Amino acid sequence: MSAGPGVDLGRPRDVGALLRDALRILLAHPLTFLALSAAFVVPVHLIVSGVGLEYLTAPYREGARGVEVAITTVVTFVLIAPLVTAGTIHALNAIAAGNAPNAGTSIVTALEAFTPLLLAVLLSAAGILLGLPLILPGIYLAVRWVFVPQAVMIDGARGADALRRSWHLVEGAWWRTLGVVVLANLAAALPGLLVIIPLEALAEAADREAVSLVGTIVTDVITAPFVALVVTLLFYDLRARERAGVG
Repeated sequence: MSAGPGVDLGRPRDVGALLRDALRILLAHPLTFLALSAAFVVPVHLIVSGVGLEYLTAPYREGARGVEVAITTVVTFVLIAPLVTAGTIHALNAIAAGNAPNAGTSIVTALEAFTPLLLAVLLSAAGILLGLPLILPGIYLAVRWVFVPQAVMIDGARGADALRRSWHLVEGAWWRTLGVVVLANLAAALPGLLVIIPLEALAEAADREAVSLVGTIVTDVITAPFVALVVTLLFYDLRARERAGVG
């Protein structure tokens, strides 16, 4: 699949190119990617953490809360990350086709794919949770199934087929996939820290958990599209290598 200026989704990329191209694409269309990210991050966090966990009305609580952290982690994995990824894929494919990406269209496309996305992601989450007590099996499965949203959105796979597609694509590239995903999240964490640290201090000073929630929301809005872009470019990279018969 070839592309608009500088975005060729049909060629392999090394690790540096994956990170650079993701950042370049994000900076070229920041409002589009931030808008589609906010469309999913903001309402989900407000409903789950703001209302469900009462962060909008609670006083500031310093330190990690195990159950609450677990809930937000699961919600991010099952809802926020797949939906942001689905919207990002639509926007990226528009750019690759030489068109300007549209946040509204990308959001609608992600919502239309919500049911098959949710079913496939829940299947992968169930398997990962079964492996988590032993830690290493959980990590291994999480990497093998990291491309489930891409398998649904790009290859049209459904249910267990999406898991099989991701599993097959990672074959022989598990360590590389793990490394790229870790690097993407570390790179995204840096600007996130610039937001979350001062807002955490402000939340403590104001004794309002809502301020901390604002920090979480802003951080996720900023970081989620970058990670989604890197992982999606890696999906296309592995698919290109697969078709070329190279590792």
